[in-house]
Amino acid sequence: MIDFTERWRLLTAAPHRMFFASGLAWLVAWSAWWTLVLGARAAGLAAFEPARPALLLHGAVMLLLVLPPFMFGFLLTVFPRWMPAPQPHRVPMLAAFALWNLGNLVLLAGFYGPPQALVAGWLLAATALAVAAWTLLGILRRARERVPHASVVLVGLGAGLLAMLLFLPTLSTGDFSTWPLVRSTGLWGFLLVVYFGVSHRMVPFFTSRVVTAYVPWRPTWVLYLFTALAIARAALELAPAWAWLATLPLATLAATCALRWRPRQRHGVRLLSVLHLAMAWLAAGLALAAVADITAALGAHAFIGRAPLHALGMGFFGSMLIAMVTRVTLGHSGRPLRLDLLDWRLFLVLQAATLLRIASEFLPFTAPWLNLAAVLCWLLAFGAWAARHMPVYFRPRADGAAG
Repeated sequence: MIDFTERWRLLTAAPHRMFFASGLAWLVAWSAWWTLVLGARAAGLAAFEPARPALLLHGAVMLLLVLPPFMFGFLLTVFPRWMPAPQPHRVPMLAAFALWNLGNLVLLAGFYGPPQALVAGWLLAATALAVAAWTLLGILRRARERVPHASVVLVGLGAGLLAMLLFLPTLSTGDFSTWPLVRSTGLWGFLLVVYFGVSHRMVPFFTSRVVTAYVPWRPTWVLYLFTALAIARAALELAPAWAWLATLPLATLAATCALRWRPRQRHGVRLLSVLHLAMAWLAAGLALAAVADITAALGAHAFIGRAPLHALGMGFFGSMLIAMVTRVTLGHSGRPLRLDLLDWRLFLVLQAATLLRIASEFLPFTAPWLNLAAVLCWLLAFGAWAARHMPVYFRPRADGAAG
């Protein structure tokens, strides 16, 4: 017989447990929903089309709902270690956990119900983000020594909350005219700032733990300049002819970091390789974004479509998600820090999904089928990965330690 009280105690014993578990569940759920929509369209059916445009709802969900719980779990775990600082209080963490899951449930119901449910679900999720950000800010304020990475990711979380609030009237009225600004704020100001802030601190650090004689390179000016440029790119959505002024130096910085952080010697550690492959996607995605912005400024035809968005969203964010969450899950459950062969193969399936989705932008006649193939690969990769790691959050640590 399952002891649900014990399972709940274990799930809520550490922030990464509860938020990674809910993150995996909703990542698979929202991916499955989009797969159903695309599959129904390929079959000529409209059975799963929601009340609002599915493409824009999918974009908002993937930008603003899928990744935050992983951020909460990671940041609430590492903030006290980075500075150091006291552990976060349990009550706000449980509140954010409950609000986030309830918000996602209500929102999903609202896809096929009244607009009020859409607004209510989105507002609940936005409140959860605000609670988590406030909790992290409290940790930063009580820290004995503050690190710049903590301040940067809080700026990113603030941009994420702004993007969520900007999207509320759209859900209520169905007027998607503000969607470009919401998308830009969510992508550039929120996800890119938070992800790069964490990468700037952790990628050189993790590499130095594996590669002998490796000298970490992570000047603070790179962190601040990248953050400022990403926020500027978000704001330049209002003046797109000048957007290249941000994306071109962003691409240069990303390529520099990817090259400077990459170890020069062979190491054979898959858990480290996935970090550096993710950084390669960051450089590629920003290079594509710079090309798109320069092309738009010249008034030429936008021939690469959403390729930059998916190179960043699927390639960088997706790959770094597997890299970081797997590492934290293994390390904080008392298991060896090793990406086994199955997880490595699932990571490669994710790479295939990214390449298929990008290819669809350049092969318009086969785009619907390439998109469907991409989302099926994405769902396979993350569904199997979630099934492998979800049980860990409901079990005691393998080494018998607390947490």
